[in-house]
Amino acid sequence: MPVIFVKDSLRASVEAATGGQMTVLYDDKGYPSYMIMVPKFNLQDIDSVYGTGVHPAFIVGGVEKSEIFIGAFQSKVYDGRACSIPGVDPTASVNFDTAKTYCTSKGAGWHLMTNWEWAAIALWCLKNGFQPRGNTNYGRSHEATYETGTRQDGVAPGTTSGTARILTGSGPASWRHNNTFTGISDLVGNVSEWVDGLKLVDGKIYMPSDNNFNLAEANWPDTGVRFDSTVEGTEQSPDQDIGDPVISNAITKYAGPTGNDSYYGYTFISNWKDLTKKDGYTIPNSMLQAAIAPITLAGGSYSQDPKGALYVRNYGTRFPLRGGNWNSGAIAGLFCLYLYNARSHSDSSIGFRLAFIG
Repeated sequence: MPVIFVKDSLRASVEAATGGQMTVLYDDKGYPSYMIMVPKFNLQDIDSVYGTGVHPAFIVGGVEKSEIFIGAFQSKVYDGRACSIPGVDPTASVNFDTAKTYCTSKGAGWHLMTNWEWAAIALWCLKNGFQPRGNTNYGRSHEATYETGTRQDGVAPGTTSGTARILTGSGPASWRHNNTFTGISDLVGNVSEWVDGLKLVDGKIYMPSDNNFNLAEANWPDTGVRFDSTVEGTEQSPDQDIGDPVISNAITKYAGPTGNDSYYGYTFISNWKDLTKKDGYTIPNSMLQAAIAPITLAGGSYSQDPKGALYVRNYGTRFPLRGGNWNSGAIAGLFCLYLYNARSHSDSSIGFRLAFIG
């Protein structure tokens, strides 16, 4: 178990420098991680469209939690343990299961950041009127190219050769979730992040009803919600955008062969907020709370447009990536969601983030 309340010089200095908004937690081998404490909040305090009561990110197996701890930085692996450390090249080229193991191996309470936790941060950002930018254009922001980070390959930001990951937290405050250096860095861009607690199986959405990160994947419930396709895919349409995803309670068309984790066609919309639904379908509140579907489908409206694209393959088993990566450009964003890859997929633009709940 991590020691949270016993002071040490590193923790004391980090808490003093950030007014207590960032702390340091230690795992079973004593490795430190810089973490942001996120206090629980109610759904109605974000928007009444989401419903009432505590956001599910702060409920674990039916038990309310007063806070969650999110890695301030994308994860770096040391000795088989994921750590949240500033100024390092984040671990990449890691598949879903390996990323999860690097987090859970740290001891009780440690886990791969979940989709419920990602959604809570994203909705909080919208409510507070700020969506972070990030490394979305080879070491710089595509929206504000003067905003740069330190590339791990030593190449100048904007150069389209090399591997353009940046050192964790090396970008400006506008690349943090609260627009200050006390915030969570690089949620947008740099490396796309695996998140736990959500999967798509032949278009069917499976996820726990709350942030029960210990629940075995085999026990994740079928939500009854589906991603349909506007076009029927074939094995002759490899890795092509064939149409738009549609959220529904039934599937009429598949973008590829069911039960197949390979990469045939996919559905795509450049703005997640423009997702459509089946005519007459009532969107469950859980889809809004989990930032899977926009509130516009439930009669709500946004004071600002959520940023990010949506990719869906409604065949095979797909695990979610969030945020976008260093060359995503306008596709990246806090609400960017890839339900696109098999659990075994890995490449140099994919990483992850750890979290902790006591």
